[in-house]
Amino acid sequence: MPEEEGESLIHVAIKAEELFQLGPLHVTNSMVGALLASVVLLAGAWWFARRNQLVPTRVQSLLELPIELMAGIISASTSRWRSYAALILGFFLIILVANWIGLLPGVGTIGIAHVDETGHEAVIPLVRPASADLNFTLGLAIVSFVMFVFWGIRANGAGGYLKELLGQPLYMAPLMFPINLISEFSRLISLSMRLFGNVFAGEVLLATMIALVPILVPAAFLGLELIFGFVQALVFALLAMTYISTAIAEHHSAGHDSDHDTDHGAAHAAGADHPPAAEAASA
Repeated sequence: MPEEEGESLIHVAIKAEELFQLGPLHVTNSMVGALLASVVLLAGAWWFARRNQLVPTRVQSLLELPIELMAGIISASTSRWRSYAALILGFFLIILVANWIGLLPGVGTIGIAHVDETGHEAVIPLVRPASADLNFTLGLAIVSFVMFVFWGIRANGAGGYLKELLGQPLYMAPLMFPINLISEFSRLISLSMRLFGNVFAGEVLLATMIALVPILVPAAFLGLELIFGFVQALVFALLAMTYISTAIAEHHSAGHDSDHDTDHGAAHAAGADHPPAAEAASA
């Protein structure tokens, strides 16, 4: 009996548990966590819009701190950072809030008791960290992947983007195209699996520590998870920014060379049409 009780205490399911069903929609506890994170962000934006002051208060400074941090990093990426800054900030904030909500008391522990397939009594948590569900992280990764491909096509054109996938020289295309295609899709997998794996591992670690040593020791791990939650949100946002800015930077470099050649040709033509003043005076 003690072994069974200990097993039930540290039970953490990889798959998000279903709470109820609304028509074709199956509502899971990780969806509740994502919804809570969205509500917190909307409430923070509403408060910030109504209470924004030129001389910030402590609460306003606290809300501005992560935004200013990310804005400083994004603005140093490319000259066109304003076009994708909102997307990167959105990634960072939703992941950060979702990760930290998972550390609140009762999240992952308070739920509905039921008997599983093996006949053991278990608890379905009402709220689960959204990032501990692969559906959530994969959804964010798909959005990032679509935006990266969009910027690649926008920067180089559909033909230019396809030419990059084919590689150079063209006779190597049968070998390089599958490799480059796999490399593109590997970004989608790495973004989703990295975030999911780290957050899920932290959830399992906290559940284990609370079950084994319920006093004082879990507090140290909660502090570590606060840091890890911030780092994971930052890493996801920076990787998404890097993928997008790489496509823009390559196009900007090529466009800069083209503009330089155009300006040089224009200056040469202007010099031919308008000879120097000394030559004009001597004439």
